[in-house]
Amino acid sequence: MTIPLFYYHASIYPLKRVSHQAICTSKLENLNLLSLRAVWLYLALLCLPCLAQEQPAPQAEQLLQQALLLGNLQYQITPASTTAEQLVRDPAQFHSFRPLSGRQATLRLNEQQVLWLLIKVSNPYPESWQAMLYYPFLPADRISFYQLQPEIPSVKLLGKSGSLLPYSERALPLRGYSQPIQFKANEQHSYLLQIQDAALLGTQVKLGTLPILMAEEQQQLVGEALLTGALLLLVVFTLAIARAHRNPAYISLALFYLCFALVLSVLNGLGFSLLWPTYPELNPVLLYISVGLCLLALTHYCRLTLLRQSGSWARLLNALATASALLLLFSPLYADGELKLKLLFSCVSLTLSLCIIQALLVSLTTNLAGAPRYALLSTLATLCLLLVQARHLAGFTDWLNPGLLLLVAITALALPQPRPN
Repeated sequence: MTIPLFYYHASIYPLKRVSHQAICTSKLENLNLLSLRAVWLYLALLCLPCLAQEQPAPQAEQLLQQALLLGNLQYQITPASTTAEQLVRDPAQFHSFRPLSGRQATLRLNEQQVLWLLIKVSNPYPESWQAMLYYPFLPADRISFYQLQPEIPSVKLLGKSGSLLPYSERALPLRGYSQPIQFKANEQHSYLLQIQDAALLGTQVKLGTLPILMAEEQQQLVGEALLTGALLLLVVFTLAIARAHRNPAYISLALFYLCFALVLSVLNGLGFSLLWPTYPELNPVLLYISVGLCLLALTHYCRLTLLRQSGSWARLLNALATASALLLLFSPLYADGELKLKLLFSCVSLTLSLCIIQALLVSLTTNLAGAPRYALLSTLATLCLLLVQARHLAGFTDWLNPGLLLLVAITALALPQPRPN
């Protein structure tokens, strides 16, 4: 009698009892592999539009779909006492405008200087057209819109705005600074933007219609609301872990992410538009106070988690980081203008570097239980602030929210389960 092949194999390799835990583990590994493949497939699909080379549409068609960044801008920096009339009527000074390169996304100024942007806009349509000039750099103190009248020569003031003016007094519901402009058929106008700030200014100006600008802002609000909600959920989750494990260090970590949400609300204008619309005097100081609180909470978290069995070097690094955080926290009391901006960037860079070095030093030189996890959480927190610092310096916004959401998701996975071991 012929023995079936599968009986033959069963006689040589007897069946083994497989536990339910092993089956679940195998299924979980397969699920993780499928999830990883799905993520890579999603990223590949996102990259496909970037690979496709399409011919740019005419400006008239593009303005029907999105707001456009204006090119061929010219700029000059003058003393703050210079008025628009003086600038236009002095031929030598008016011809001192220089082309603005694409790398000059931001410019640094001091309290005695003002930035002027010269913009030329043409009507791309054969009929009359109403559009909006939009300046998206929210930390600007004051901004004035002028229309040139070269036949006189003179300028006409169109409107004023800025972070030092109450949000409730703005005529349009936009977080940025906008000014309506009108054209007749095939008409061209030149505009001057006078922008004042004691530290840093952006140089990008957009052109678009009010419905398109409002639609784009609504899309940005969705991403920022998701990020704020994720941060608040992370705060609640971290507090639950602190209560379950009875570990006060996680309270400091939750305080860090709460202050970090305040930093984002100051930078993206949500705090000004929703929380303190009638108190513009808070805008120049809240950024430095909230970032200082972030750094202080982070250094306190490192002190509670990484200094139990560490040596004198780690304690010295933590003391230096704490001093740097306190220096920034109280900077509105003794610093102003450009000095305050330099303190912001230097204290953030110094404190985050010291926290990362301290975390690596303790993880590599001690046997502290959970030290790798504490170091990872500290590093993720520093990366969040570094992303925001890069955005504030260079004006990057497209990848900021996805990058922060990714870091928040990794942080949630790195946290321990909300139950005691």
